[in-house]
Amino acid sequence: MLSATRRAGSCPDPVLTFLGGAGCARYLLETPDSKLLVGCGLFAGPDALWRRNFSPGPDELHALDAVILPSAGLGHAGFLPQLVAEGWHGPVFATPGTAALLPLVLSDAANQFEEDTSRWRPSGPAVPPFRAEDVAPVMALMRPVEFGTLCRVDGAKLEFGRAGGRLGAAWVRIRAAGRSVVFAGPLGAAGHPLLCPPDPRPHSDVLVLAAPQPPGDSHLPGRFAAAVHRAVRRGGSVVVPAATVGAELLLTMVRDLMDAQEIPPLPILLDSPEGLAGVETHRRALAERWSELRQDGRVGVPDRLVEQVPDRPSIIVAGLETADSGRVLGHLARLLPDPRNGVLLLGHPEPGTRTAQLADGVRQLKIHGHYVPVRAEVTALGTTGAFAGPAEALAWATATPAPEAAFVVEVEPEPAHAFARALHAEAGWCAVVPEDGERVLC
Repeated sequence: MLSATRRAGSCPDPVLTFLGGAGCARYLLETPDSKLLVGCGLFAGPDALWRRNFSPGPDELHALDAVILPSAGLGHAGFLPQLVAEGWHGPVFATPGTAALLPLVLSDAANQFEEDTSRWRPSGPAVPPFRAEDVAPVMALMRPVEFGTLCRVDGAKLEFGRAGGRLGAAWVRIRAAGRSVVFAGPLGAAGHPLLCPPDPRPHSDVLVLAAPQPPGDSHLPGRFAAAVHRAVRRGGSVVVPAATVGAELLLTMVRDLMDAQEIPPLPILLDSPEGLAGVETHRRALAERWSELRQDGRVGVPDRLVEQVPDRPSIIVAGLETADSGRVLGHLARLLPDPRNGVLLLGHPEPGTRTAQLADGVRQLKIHGHYVPVRAEVTALGTTGAFAGPAEALAWATATPAPEAAFVVEVEPEPAHAFARALHAEAGWCAVVPEDGERVLC
């Protein structure tokens, strides 16, 4: 958006292009001296959207001077292996926490993608979005930047602030040509048990803000325990589609419930070699007193972790959390037809994904080319409270003077427009939900 006070003859305004979508961050910021991509995520959702991950990166991405990662999630970093494999080799800036988790997240996803394609080839040779060997070249490009440190990227200045919600997650402020833009992905909740609240929003001319999830449910642990008890009484197991790298909150909750004898001491399968490495990364961060972590927090891993599917009632945690790919599909195919079993859905399912279908009560689910009857009990538990709800996100955004324009992103149109309306109604902001591919002046 052009400022009415920009003087004649000043530097050209930076241009911002929205290349992502719901759950996928890709924001191209072109300044007089550089082309920067904030977020390099994979698309998630219906087949038509998922297929976009297999198309070559658009030409403008191959001319980038740098990539800036707000977090290690696939929605923020999952397209980077393909971009690098296609020949791009610029610097990738991220916080130390994101740099530590990224190889685990990408390796975990690559292994699951490759297992999927080996099981089901719908028409011709299917290929995964990226492979395990694509991860190391990405990591060679990483340039860790501490929170609060100014970093020069050609003619721009880059700064990370704590966003919370996930280890290493950051809001990003970029200043160039006398203008400033802040990119804020999903914000962590102030009451997150492991991570500190987000740093205050810095002043900026433009704000790109992810619309918040519904607020967390304080009764979730009790509802989780009740669903586990119901399955155990039936003689069944439960499966939880979840990010196996980043499952530390779920595992800590399960450990606390077992310690309090609110659920029986069941075997727990965390079906990912990288999942436990992610837990150890969090433990190391606590031991080293990383600034983003609460020093009274803890990461609790249950004692009854197993490496193989047991032949008795158990809790299975497997990704991907959308259930559109990954090892969770094999568990769902095995467990869904048996009414003794249960499926526990955490978070807010992305529309069009398998978890959304299960939450909507579908009676059959297509997995690896076969329709599987859904006879298991499906329980949608809602969000865990790791991320800020609408009231918290609104308070964070409006605690700093209004930007000239705010763009609400990374969710489906309905919640995005609802949050944009709240910004306008509560604070009088100019708040816009941008179209896919839309270009604006900053």
